[in-house]
Amino acid sequence: MRRRPPLPPPPSLAQRGLELARLALPGARMSIERGRLLRYWFSVAPTAYSRVYRCLLRIPRNGFPEMVVLEPDLRVLAGARPLPHIYPHDGLGTQLCLWLPRMNEWVPAMPLADTYLAWAAEWLNYFEEWLYRDDWAGGGEHPRTRQKRWSRR
Repeated sequence: MRRRPPLPPPPSLAQRGLELARLALPGARMSIERGRLLRYWFSVAPTAYSRVYRCLLRIPRNGFPEMVVLEPDLRVLAGARPLPHIYPHDGLGTQLCLWLPRMNEWVPAMPLADTYLAWAAEWLNYFEEWLYRDDWAGGGEHPRTRQKRWSRR
């Protein structure tokens, strides 16, 4: 049986910052807070006919990145319908479900432009279709919220 080659070490926050800065997205901003968290604000329009979305990519030193759509408010756009394919999120905006951690669809060595940023644009395109058709065509599994063991069912 052949062994897999070891994965390269994950990029540092400074390396991630350089990676994102090289994208030179208009109006994008970045901050690194105490060497523990990188925040990258940017705007994206999934298609030429789409609205512009203001997003925040949060990258902790340890753990997985999170993609949050700040504006427009996706819940307002959805009206009374529950949003598909999102994670519970305390704070401003809506945290997108972009991949399944247990399936190893993303590893830290992957470029953010080809994964998180591209996946966010794709998610937003499916979201706009969902607004019109009321059918999520983006596939994937919807994350379930876990009940605490001590809560009543």
